[in-house]
Amino acid sequence: MGVSIKLEGIGQVDQIFKELAAQIGDKKANSKILVPAVREAMRPVLAMAKSNAPVDTGTLQRTLQTEARRPTKRDRRSKYITQTDTVIAIVTTAPAKKLKKLGIKSDARAIAQEFGSSRNPAHPYLRPALESQAQAVVNNLSTILARRLNDYKIK
Repeated sequence: MGVSIKLEGIGQVDQIFKELAAQIGDKKANSKILVPAVREAMRPVLAMAKSNAPVDTGTLQRTLQTEARRPTKRDRRSKYITQTDTVIAIVTTAPAKKLKKLGIKSDARAIAQEFGSSRNPAHPYLRPALESQAQAVVNNLSTILARRLNDYKIK
């Protein structure tokens, strides 16, 4: 006497796992879950950096933005990025094209503010923002990922 087992719906489960893997664990730069979640989680750092930034003309505050992406080969040369990092997020000044549209020639003053120069002392605004908001970023990321993964659970 043989035992017969019939599974129904396993194809749908397999399809959901494939979609989830494509949107979270892919090596492509078009992740629909992880990259946007990391960018969103970094919002407290951006807000704190803007509030910490020295105000002269207000240009520095206007040009700060958050970027999230897959690490490039250049990123991986940094001591802060490991080979196993899937996504990185940074608070930085806008790229040159956007700066040009705003009528700003360079972001060199942003670097000088953070690290100082031969004539002016450092007035860090990015590192304190990151250090003070690190736990908030972790908490936000876990909440965002849980919410987005729950959307798949509902499917």
